[in-house]
Amino acid sequence: MKTEEYGKENGRIIVMLHGANFVHCFGRQYPLAEKYHLIVPHIMGFGDEADRVFDAETCVKELAAYIEGLGRKVLLVGFSLGAQLAFKLISEHPALFDAAILVSPWLNKTEQVLPEVLAQNQKQLASLKKKWLCNLIGLMNGLPSAQRKEFVAQMQKVRPETIRACVDNGITFDSVPAFRDVPFPVIALAGAKEQPDVIASVERLRELNPNCRCEIWEKAAHNIPPVFAKRFNALITETAQ
Repeated sequence: MKTEEYGKENGRIIVMLHGANFVHCFGRQYPLAEKYHLIVPHIMGFGDEADRVFDAETCVKELAAYIEGLGRKVLLVGFSLGAQLAFKLISEHPALFDAAILVSPWLNKTEQVLPEVLAQNQKQLASLKKKWLCNLIGLMNGLPSAQRKEFVAQMQKVRPETIRACVDNGITFDSVPAFRDVPFPVIALAGAKEQPDVIASVERLRELNPNCRCEIWEKAAHNIPPVFAKRFNALITETAQ
């Protein structure tokens, strides 16, 4: 599994699971490497793992094995698709973690909504095949030139089959009932301007587990890590203590 690592000299490990398409969606969190050891796995189907088609079960098994190999409990941070994977990981492998932050997970999927979301994601993929747009998005997320070039090259390899498998990934409240028993602190975030299903997912997480707290950030949309980086970084630092 390909990973990006920053701050290897630091003891406290934070594993960060990116959203669909954009390995470097946590680009504005990388300065936290001054204090923490940040590890960003390339999720199956994206980045330097784009030669494989995404499969949620295989991806979670590989991530769990990798994190277990680190030899210590970690703070898990996930955004969007990464937050869905994080939800499944902490529920099925709680011994690997001591805290988690789930940003903008979509967990209450329905057969009625799936086609609409798939169409949106297919359209996004077509747009991100445009190299100039990839570069612009990387610039907006604070990536230096070398990482923007990586992003542009990686997106050319992402397959439509991966996008379909990410949208209809089978990770829902019903399929992962063990979240109720997660024993450590979990923070679930969404932006007030996000899709209602995402906000409802975050609120439901709080209802299911007394160790989970929910925050809905005013003025935020599906953009908390890059656009609200100062506040988000402070939250990560507080949780990592």
